[in-house]
Amino acid sequence: MGCEDIRDLLALFAGGECHDNERIAVESHVSLCSGCARELDHYREARAALADLADQETPESTWKELWSVVRGEVFPRRARRLLSFDQALRCAAALMVGLAIGVVAYSAHRGAPASARSGPAPEYRPSALPAVVAPSLDSPRLHAPRARSEGNFFLPRVEALPAGGEKDF
Repeated sequence: MGCEDIRDLLALFAGGECHDNERIAVESHVSLCSGCARELDHYREARAALADLADQETPESTWKELWSVVRGEVFPRRARRLLSFDQALRCAAALMVGLAIGVVAYSAHRGAPASARSGPAPEYRPSALPAVVAPSLDSPRLHAPRARSEGNFFLPRVEALPAGGEKDF
């Protein structure tokens, strides 16, 4: 057997856990190879030191310190960012919910009947045609549909029918 094979068996040999044929091969190799013999001595010293430690009581802080070192090696800390991706998604969702509530409230206010808003309701006269008022700079702009451009001419939209209900166009 070569040094590589023997080095795999040295820890088992030092603990007395190898088979008879492996034990004989390790003993014969260690008698010839000084490098493997030194490594076997290191294993034996480590086992003796561990046996001495087993008899002593360890302080509680030792395990916490040991775990903090292991945790630092296994789970390295990342640089802190201003917002994580999760937090950014949560903020965006909250913003969208607020925006949706605002849109619903605004459309409910605009779509409410005139009596629910402020001021008296205008009087309805079915026989009268709506009055056409020329826009001025001081009057508020009416939200009436505009004429659409189709080709080279404009067709106005009919906003009200005459009192008789007949179309004359």
